[in-house]
Amino acid sequence: MNFEEAKEKAVKYLVLQLRTEAEVKQKLKKLNVEDEIISQVTSYLKSIGYIDDNKYVEAYLRQCVNIPKYSVFEIKMKLKQKGIHKEIIEKKLEEFNTKEYESKLIEKLKNGKLKNMEEIKQRAYLYRRGFKIEKDIYLD
Repeated sequence: MNFEEAKEKAVKYLVLQLRTEAEVKQKLKKLNVEDEIISQVTSYLKSIGYIDDNKYVEAYLRQCVNIPKYSVFEIKMKLKQKGIHKEIIEKKLEEFNTKEYESKLIEKLKNGKLKNMEEIKQRAYLYRRGFKIEKDIYLD
């Protein structure tokens, strides 16, 4: 597959939703595109703004704020699984109000899943989900 064909396939893949650079590379790899062409295509798509891991992380965090579901730890893991570099994740999370977000999520969990659990089980559940539980915080 040549550069133009690979570029066209990548653009079609990106039209559906935002993707990370790693996801695009993986998709092209599955299509048996040569590594050199994959590199050229991703460089081109980055230069025109079709691939931007920073924007991807920002959009992902906005989505998380609107529908609190994952702890900050879980968010980090999901972004790493998408192939985003740790530095980008850390930088964007610094700009993100993690305490307020986790408080909102824990409040949601307290009114739902944690409602009928004993406090020790609540703490264990939150700890397993990656929350940093400080003494007497959240579960009063």
